[in-house]
Amino acid sequence: MYYSEQIGLPRTDPRRWRLRTDSVGRETWHYLDNNEELANEPQTSYVQYLLEVDEFPSPAASEAQSPFEAAKKGAEFLELLQDENSGIFPCQYKGPMFMTIGYITAHYFSKIEIPLPYRQEMIRYIVNTSHPVDGGWGLHSIDKSTCFGTTMNYICLRLLGLEANHPVCIKARRTLHRLGGAIKNPHWGKSWLAILNLYDWDGVNPAPPELWTLPYNIPIHPGRWWVHTRAIYLPLGYLSANRVHCQLDPLLKEIRQEIYLTSQLPYESIQFTNHRNNVCGVDLYYPHTKLLDVANWALSKWEKIRPQFILNWTNDKIYELVLKEYKNTDYLCIAPVNFAFNVVVTAHREGTKSHTFSKLQDRMNDVLFHGPQGMTVMGTNGVQVWDAAFMIQYFFVSGLADIPRYQPMIRKSYLFLTRSQFTDECMDGSYRDKRKGGWPFSTKDQGYTVSDCTAEALKAIIMVRSHPDFADVKDAISDKDLYNGVDVLLQIQNVANFEFGSFSAYEGIRSTPLLEKLNPAEVFNNIMVEYPYVECTDSSVLGLTYFAKYYPGYKTEIIQQAIENAIKYIISAQSKDGSWYGSWGICYTYAAMFAMEALNTVELNYNNSATVKRGCDFLISKQLPDGGWSESMKACETHTYINTEQSLLVQTSWAVIGLLLAGYPDQEPIKRGIQLIMKRQLSTGEWKFEDIEGVFNHSCAIEYASYKFLFAIKALGLYKNKYGDTKLL
Repeated sequence: MYYSEQIGLPRTDPRRWRLRTDSVGRETWHYLDNNEELANEPQTSYVQYLLEVDEFPSPAASEAQSPFEAAKKGAEFLELLQDENSGIFPCQYKGPMFMTIGYITAHYFSKIEIPLPYRQEMIRYIVNTSHPVDGGWGLHSIDKSTCFGTTMNYICLRLLGLEANHPVCIKARRTLHRLGGAIKNPHWGKSWLAILNLYDWDGVNPAPPELWTLPYNIPIHPGRWWVHTRAIYLPLGYLSANRVHCQLDPLLKEIRQEIYLTSQLPYESIQFTNHRNNVCGVDLYYPHTKLLDVANWALSKWEKIRPQFILNWTNDKIYELVLKEYKNTDYLCIAPVNFAFNVVVTAHREGTKSHTFSKLQDRMNDVLFHGPQGMTVMGTNGVQVWDAAFMIQYFFVSGLADIPRYQPMIRKSYLFLTRSQFTDECMDGSYRDKRKGGWPFSTKDQGYTVSDCTAEALKAIIMVRSHPDFADVKDAISDKDLYNGVDVLLQIQNVANFEFGSFSAYEGIRSTPLLEKLNPAEVFNNIMVEYPYVECTDSSVLGLTYFAKYYPGYKTEIIQQAIENAIKYIISAQSKDGSWYGSWGICYTYAAMFAMEALNTVELNYNNSATVKRGCDFLISKQLPDGGWSESMKACETHTYINTEQSLLVQTSWAVIGLLLAGYPDQEPIKRGIQLIMKRQLSTGEWKFEDIEGVFNHSCAIEYASYKFLFAIKALGLYKNKYGDTKLL
């Protein structure tokens, strides 16, 4: 029973929820009050699974005794989680606890009421993810309580309708006061507070929009920043410079009295300017540099004397770029944080009756996802392309693709991938690279190319096109389309002054990492520019080597050189202990798996490569007595391998995959890992969630709900391929 049920919070009827999708993977939740609508739109099996509805049609129970039997049972269960129409695997991409505040603030500023069923389920999620001891919230759902997390989620609850005297609010408020009150929020927290008129903009460090008017060849130009950072600070600069805030109303007045310490009140007496750099120590992952403090001081002085005509001119420049972001992403924007800031900008600039605002309003729920704990704003609008590409590949790797029973799953996801490729370029002046031919992480509408998603989608598509059983859908995408994909992928490789041979995530590194000295966020590291990632480099090698195998005549020398440079980078990125640091999954286990697979594609293995041998020895040294592996989110934060309390299914799958692809010569430790994967499988074929698998920016955990199926199936299939499908249980 969830905490929300224990304390008697109202909840909606899970049987009345429907998730509607379209052909390019858009997902929106709808609550049906009308019984006729309910009858005309039956609840899908994946919605029943997601909401833990009793009517979910679980497969018949049976015990798998061999690896391939377990893989097939897992695939049969996974089939129930695939959307019949689009081919995607809808899931709640959750974990960050600072996303929902933007959704609620955008509604509140725009005076758009959130319907009651959504409010109830959002309250449930926030309550169910509160810290079990102190009632606060952290940066992510398994974090300690922080001032940022506790402030933002407390305000969410109050704006959603939970009373100040509710036990949840009383407990959270006590923790917030212990942390110093809302005045000790980091930069993003102070910004949301200022927009809500719960804090004064004078107490927020500047986000100077004038930077966008500088020549692009200056290294500090925001167009050279990491895509997420520039997408957020573009609208935030507008909001900060124009001191945009909500109208004060009775509820906001109440919240003002609740989120500050008694000693700090009355609100009107707070000297906000003195608290620009006053951040709770628990929140301060990455303190300011002296350079940033000096810059903030100077810019704060400039804010007081900036001529209005300069601000007006800058506003026009900024809003032109905001509109281009809308056009490039079909009004979805790159992610929920900048979307929410942009909504407030447009409401302030054009009003809520404009055509532009109506398009944004139509997109507001694209990032909202429901689950058994309740409803929350996800990290993006989903993981559609990423999961689909993996499913296709791992069904081929495991041998499931040769079985007619599973081919419809592959066909649907393959067609989704063909529809998800970018077919046009971004608007001129968007500070965006060529994207035609690339693939996104989530959906085509989202509009941003990602290197590893492009590479994994390419590989998956080539697998399907090269298999005779799928000849009927081969021409859903052309050779020319694949060539375009390779061209986009190649442009993301870093071949200039920074991290030669590596692949970044969204685009090549555009400026010096020294810009990190101006990182204003305080809760995230490595956000100012693009960085090289071992996992992105590994996936890019996988895509390029597979492409070169089937299309040897296209840019042969260029692709071969790109692969060689990438392999050199992967080898150089290995630590002395044989590990690689993972930036998108937890952590060393995740990176090791990808590195081993990339090295395997160029025929480097345990017997002929010292790098691979060290990688295998590292993994073997971390195996636990029960045969499994585990790794904590703390490893990402501390850059040190740290175990969780028990072995984990997904971590074990990653380690086993890495060892198998590396050609590790001892079967026994691999066998024990496979046995653990099989023991964790339920008789229906399901694997249960155990712990969060993903991470970003070193400090924020995020859940990849399909990983427990995808990587377990791959590990089981690889073991069967090498050692046979013998009885193990």
